[in-house]
Amino acid sequence: MRMINRLLYATTRKLVFTPFMLLLCTSCGKELSMEGQPSLGTVSIFTNQIPDGQTENDDRGGIELGLKFRSIVSGYAEGIRFYKTLGDSGTHTAQLYSPDGTLLASQVFLNETDSGWQTASFESPVPIAADKTYIAAYHSSLGNYISTVSGMKTAITNGPLTALADSTDGENGLYKYTDTPGMPDTGYLASNYWVDIVESLH
Repeated sequence: MRMINRLLYATTRKLVFTPFMLLLCTSCGKELSMEGQPSLGTVSIFTNQIPDGQTENDDRGGIELGLKFRSIVSGYAEGIRFYKTLGDSGTHTAQLYSPDGTLLASQVFLNETDSGWQTASFESPVPIAADKTYIAAYHSSLGNYISTVSGMKTAITNGPLTALADSTDGENGLYKYTDTPGMPDTGYLASNYWVDIVESLH
């Protein structure tokens, strides 16, 4: 009910749907019920975007890449996505962190394709609070990744989710050289490392 209260309002005894609600329902391919209750699915920050560039490697061993994001509504983090370029071999591990460094969930990516968006689903969905910053991240065991310099200079929003613009809540577009998974904590030129969150809305 909390989310519904934020998405719609009643005036003169008529139910009014906000454009935001209609956007979500359309993007999920769902229809509104006769009672006016939306049946919502999952949403991510990126949709079908394909980054320019090739696989990068700084020859520093493993690396963790991350993205700070917020949702304007509460929901559940179902998993993490990242964009994989050709030649990006090794093991990839999805992780979700709170800003204080607490690891909220972790899952190895399975059945990856040679390239394109890869998704790892957490064993148990993680509750996401509205308007709170989280870090969606993944670890690349061989140090492979792709980046777009200045890609986080401005915020990126899709539905309720926003990838924060660099400096909104500290740096964004984060990395950390590490051979084992660990929270990324350093930024470089507001780079977008093409990490994404999968949130389900209830």
